[in-house]
Amino acid sequence: MLKIAAVSDQQDIVVIGAGQAGLGERGVSHVVLERDRVGQTWRSRWESFCLVTPNWSMQLPGQPYDGENPDRFDLRDEIVAFLERYAFKCDTPVREGIEVTALTQ
Repeated sequence: MLKIAAVSDQQDIVVIGAGQAGLGERGVSHVVLERDRVGQTWRSRWESFCLVTPNWSMQLPGQPYDGENPDRFDLRDEIVAFLERYAFKCDTPVREGIEVTALTQ
């Protein structure tokens, strides 16, 4: 078990970062620690930043693309919204505002 001092919790798995990879963890007891907010890396991109693959390829476990334009390339804010919807829908155990500086077992 890992003790997360910043949140006074214990988990078998700690995921650092609430982006696509961090949010995709399912089926095991875990916590996702995010320094800022869900999708923060995307939020820091310029407003016109978009995917380089069509929207239909934007999927997470149990969550296919759910927008109106599968052949378009979503912009930054649409990508962030997709990640936020997923985190909420799956009740992902995200702890925002936690900066990880070290992990010890």
